[in-house]
Amino acid sequence: MNKSLPAKCGGASIALEIAGFRFDGANLLEMLGEALIIWEASTGLIHFANEAARSLYGYSCGELESLAMEEIFPDWEEDFREGAYSFFSATHKNKAGVFFPVQTTCRPLAEGAGDLMVMTVSDLSPENLARDSVSLASSIQRSFLPPDLDGDGRVEVRTIHRPMFMISGDLYGYHWNEDKGVLSGYLFDVMGHGVPAALQTSALMVLFRQAFEDETAAGGMLEEKLNWVNAMAGSRILPDSFAAAICFRLDLGERTMEYCSAGINSFLWGGKEGVKRISAPGSLLGVPGDPVFESGCLTVTGGDFCFFLSDGFLDSQGELDSGQASFTDLYDRLFHAGYAGAAKDDQSALGVLIRSL
Repeated sequence: MNKSLPAKCGGASIALEIAGFRFDGANLLEMLGEALIIWEASTGLIHFANEAARSLYGYSCGELESLAMEEIFPDWEEDFREGAYSFFSATHKNKAGVFFPVQTTCRPLAEGAGDLMVMTVSDLSPENLARDSVSLASSIQRSFLPPDLDGDGRVEVRTIHRPMFMISGDLYGYHWNEDKGVLSGYLFDVMGHGVPAALQTSALMVLFRQAFEDETAAGGMLEEKLNWVNAMAGSRILPDSFAAAICFRLDLGERTMEYCSAGINSFLWGGKEGVKRISAPGSLLGVPGDPVFESGCLTVTGGDFCFFLSDGFLDSQGELDSGQASFTDLYDRLFHAGYAGAAKDDQSALGVLIRSL
């Protein structure tokens, strides 16, 4: 340990040298997402704890350093094997005196470092494991979403996906046929939030992909596709739930934008005359009875653009459909609205810019 460099939260600093550059390694350890503690085996004195460790045990900056291991790991002497690598489960204690299960790894800090040890700790509390599982589910769900399209000189696609809490009841997709100059896509919103809504969106995503990639199964018209999805979704949407959707097909050769709505009753359309809201009422998906899906077709020209939005945006953005705005301006306004403050609903947007025909 090198005492010449001050550590951010007190305690001993850690001097590192990489490619001839010498710096305080504590800054690097602070970036780790896993709790890390450096301590002295002979005395049990804690010399360093990173931010993740302070958060795990409930201590503020500088409080953990100089404490004894007994304060956070009451039985450490029974489980610890000096000078050896060890991996085990244990019970630790936070500042409030609450005991919780952890998984711990201990090993000597380095050769020549005396009896200094490094310990990493992972929280095994049920609520923490559940949060980790939801976080993993969020990553999996995001992998379903297509990337933005910016490499073609004729069309640009930009998207926003902001779940209310980690996983979303909104999803979207699109397919760009570069040879034919046809862009088809969809956006849908399942009632509710969290895990139940996310599980249903996963099932619907499979259906929408199949509908837009296999015309022999779902038909070629947008209304046929929504009817097919609605018929197949009956066993995949909970009895007390429903979904709203909108789909579109942009044909650059025909200079048309077709759309068909299933409960997402409007979208934003922009161009030289400004931004306006296009009404598109239609039946919801998963509701008993004979559905009626509203269809329409717009003539397009270079510079026109549109944004298909989930209810999280449509219910809160009354001023978006007024005045002049470019595609980029409107996207920036939506992005700011989606990420400013705590979300009250899942929010998704799929924007299409027609650069040239």
